[in-house]
Amino acid sequence: MPGFEAVALGEKVDTKKVEPGIIELARQMLKKYPNTGAFMMECTELPPYSDALRKETGLPVFDAVTNCDFFINAFKDNER
Repeated sequence: MPGFEAVALGEKVDTKKVEPGIIELARQMLKKYPNTGAFMMECTELPPYSDALRKETGLPVFDAVTNCDFFINAFKDNER
């Protein structure tokens, strides 16, 4: 994916350069797996693309940030 080679080189990733490729990959996966109900971003390098994927696909996207929020919120008191 153009721009993502920076990860292997230990360099800063240009997220604006990589984002179109991530979106295109998601579109390809949705064509191949049309019953997909959500995306799980397993790598800690991927949360910067989650909002774009939500916008482009209309599907929920779970990443390191949302999963941590989910876990932490499970331990909080419900004030209701």
